Amino acid sequence: MPKTATTRVKYHNRTKVLLCYLLAWGLALLLPYLGLAVIYPYKLAGSAPELSQGLLNLHLTLPGLSEDTLAATALTAGMEQGALTAALTARDLVWRYVVGGMVGLAAVLSLVWQLLWRARFMRPRQAAKSALKAVTGYRWAMAGIWGLNIVLALVLFLIGVRWIGGRTVWDYMVYFSGFVLMPIAAWVCFRFAAPPAISGRHGFFRRL
Repeated sequence: MPKTATTRVKYHNRTKVLLCYLLAWGLALLLPYLGLAVIYPYKLAGSAPELSQGLLNLHLTLPGLSEDTLAATALTAGMEQGALTAALTARDLVWRYVVGGMVGLAAVLSLVWQLLWRARFMRPRQAAKSALKAVTGYRWAMAGIWGLNIVLALVLFLIGVRWIGGRTVWDYMVYFSGFVLMPIAAWVCFRFAAPPAISGRHGFFRRL
């Protein structure tokens, strides 16, 4: 019987870096949105704060939310059960869009910050000195990304979460998990998908 040759696929570093970015940021976005789509309707439905009037007053709209949807969240005394259910459902929808929008904003700003750091060290002239500068820049960038996500989480808390009565661990997990996952995704890309010029198998930045 002739032996069959087995081929081993060797992935180029760029492919590994791209996969690292896709996995890190994809999971950081997927998990919070899964929470809004799967956990929210079963654990937190009907607990959304009222934000529609504030959005209307500021003339702020989100993709997929019309002014009619925002207006439908209003509660009035003596509402029929069907109208009350429809208003609470619309309020839940608005709140989930607001949370999803804040998480998406955190992801975009965090990723841009990380990519700006990466672009700075793509083609350094002196690799050794650039590696030291990259470590310092990484620490400042991580501090900035953490600070950015903390500020956005605080804004979300002040405009909505603090008005939710009887908050549970599910509230904090669904609403704030994204602001923890974004810095983690950035850290993974900093440490394991750094430019080849400043990374190595045993260096501070590991080469994939």
